[in-house]
Amino acid sequence: MCEWNRRTAMMAILVWTMVVGATSGALAQSETTLIFSSGPSGGSWIPLAAATAEVVRRAYPEVRIEVEPGGTLVNMDKIMRDKAHMGWTMSTAMAEARERKGRWSDKPVDKMKYVASYYPNVWQLVVPADAGINSVADLKGKTVALPTRAAASLDYGWWPILQAYGLSAEALGTKSYGSISENVELMKNRQAVAMGWLTSVPASFMLDLGSAQKVRLLPVSDDAIKKVTSLNGGFARFVIPKGTYTGIDQDIVTVQASTSLIVSGGLPDDVVYKVTKAIVDNRAKFVNVTSAMKNIGAADMAQNFGMPLHPGAERYYREAGLLK
Repeated sequence: MCEWNRRTAMMAILVWTMVVGATSGALAQSETTLIFSSGPSGGSWIPLAAATAEVVRRAYPEVRIEVEPGGTLVNMDKIMRDKAHMGWTMSTAMAEARERKGRWSDKPVDKMKYVASYYPNVWQLVVPADAGINSVADLKGKTVALPTRAAASLDYGWWPILQAYGLSAEALGTKSYGSISENVELMKNRQAVAMGWLTSVPASFMLDLGSAQKVRLLPVSDDAIKKVTSLNGGFARFVIPKGTYTGIDQDIVTVQASTSLIVSGGLPDDVVYKVTKAIVDNRAKFVNVTSAMKNIGAADMAQNFGMPLHPGAERYYREAGLLK
């Protein structure tokens, strides 16, 4: 090969190497890895987060999501401390934080932005059918099984519901704090006459108890619903259809708090746009994780309970005609 051809060939190789290197660098820079703080082991939040990560990856391979354990309040704290990019919470916890009540008074709550609502966590308060308890007010002085002290069902279930009926924790009789399974055992052994949790419908504990004894779900009155929603804007009215559980032969009016996806406000708009579009467009796939997602439509996922949406999520919802 002559000197001129050799120099030309070398120059072409050099140019090609530079082009490929620059392209690879650009692709690498466009990749995004997000930390998703999900839920405790054994619950539905970890697999639901994994399903969320998968639908996003399939739609946008450049967005990688790594799932780690978490919890309602833990996730919010991690996002505020820049230890996670996204996580689950409940609409009630988010609403309380936005109002800077209680534990949130000195926290950087503005760092958290809303993305989507998934399924409703429905307040379900169960008593034995023969206990003579027909209203929350009848629980005064009664022995009850309560969620663990760290459970969101205590702060965003029991306490506001009792307050709406003019009661407090002190008004109850003997109180035992424990997991759902521990609560169920107390109910089965007649060591408690009530247990209540915010969880999906149908609830496993209701199915378990209903197979062992006749039970009744206590409704939440319209007046109590007004009081509860005035206490916390993250609540919404919900109706459990009759026949959902054995022996429940009438609709049960109650309240719900949404399982909510929140993110750090510092995430780029285009990344959150992609996440939002992927999960809403592929919401039917989440039914494989929890049946509570079965009837969730795009408009349901766009409901933000008055919380500030991340601009990327807002852009998608507006394009989809889900926001005015």
